[in-house]
Amino acid sequence: MFFNVKGTRLHRTLGTAYVLAMIALNVTALSIYHLTGRFNLFHLFVILSLAMVLIGWAQVVFRRHFQRWLYRHYTYMCWSYAGLVAATSNEAFVRAPALKVLVQRTGNWLILATQVVILGLCAFLLSRNKTRLQQKYSSAGLN
Repeated sequence: MFFNVKGTRLHRTLGTAYVLAMIALNVTALSIYHLTGRFNLFHLFVILSLAMVLIGWAQVVFRRHFQRWLYRHYTYMCWSYAGLVAATSNEAFVRAPALKVLVQRTGNWLILATQVVILGLCAFLLSRNKTRLQQKYSSAGLN
């Protein structure tokens, strides 16, 4: 998605598949309670993830009603993906034997540091690409 031309049939097809997969993932994640037996921080992140995907998708679906819909679509979908990568890395530290041993030796700060790097990199890339995206699509009247 990141390296392909935006707005093509492939982009729309893969984007729709991503949105549907993320909705299914988040809805099923809301039913996980075996860790604490009740609603917890994990569920708040699930709701945040679901909101990012739905708001990003809504920008395209209701674009006639929004100004700057393209930039918001791009931003929300990128943050949605960054959250997915951060959650995946968190699970890797908890589940992968080599990473689990590394965390046991060094402490949970390694997980937190990895999350900060992932989300910081996303913030950097979004900021760096903001001007380029606006210039590229402003001439087409899409932003």
